[in-house]
Amino acid sequence: MDAKQVEQELSGFLRPATFPVGLSVLGPDDELPPGMAKLAGRRTPMLVCQGVTLARRYGWPVVLEPEDMLCPLGAAALGFVPATRGFLEGHTGVPNWVCSDAARATVAEGIPKLTHGDHSRFLVAPLDQMDWEPQLVLVFGNPAQMVRLVQSLVHHTGQAVDFSVLGGIGCATYVSKAILTGQCQLVPCGAGDRIFAMAQDDEMVFAIPAGEMDKVLSGLAATHKAGLRYPVTPYLRFQTEMPDTYQALLQDLAASAD
Repeated sequence: MDAKQVEQELSGFLRPATFPVGLSVLGPDDELPPGMAKLAGRRTPMLVCQGVTLARRYGWPVVLEPEDMLCPLGAAALGFVPATRGFLEGHTGVPNWVCSDAARATVAEGIPKLTHGDHSRFLVAPLDQMDWEPQLVLVFGNPAQMVRLVQSLVHHTGQAVDFSVLGGIGCATYVSKAILTGQCQLVPCGAGDRIFAMAQDDEMVFAIPAGEMDKVLSGLAATHKAGLRYPVTPYLRFQTEMPDTYQALLQDLAASAD
């Protein structure tokens, strides 16, 4: 993947308000890309979604390690910490807005999780700054922009794009599930993204695994050629009916011109 070329095409078709970003989750023995190595070992405690926002809004590269994790759910989703028995049985009180331990257990069990021990670094950076090939590309945008990405996939298969949402723990879907399945993910921003990572009311996120990028870009190009655009091109080839007083004035003015 040529990250800079991908950034140009995504920005040209979608005009996102924030930078498209690339990310990878590396193992303890994986070598850091040169441009990110200087950030390793610098403690920057934050949430996963907060790190993504620093990259997409500030244009900063971010490296997060297990010691940087502030959100236990994001840490479990990335495989930075193990999913303990108490967590999986719903006895921890997290998430606190779920009504019962049984419901919490269902949430905990259903969170897509990378394998603990296999992953120890989370890397994210704007595409145009990258000297490495990411596992995923994230694009944040409004529903109209997300629909363009959905159309790019439907162009190839005709099949609906399915997605699941918990109303929180979005990183587990747009990072972990996208990596585990190799499939694009459409995620409405949930509680963490909005409260701690400043996602706006109209924002959603679309995760594109590296293996799906050519399909997405070619689908965007084909559907753009077919007339599907962002900003959406409104249909204007109709005759507007003006109020009676305006019609009468126009007739009067036209008569005066004679």
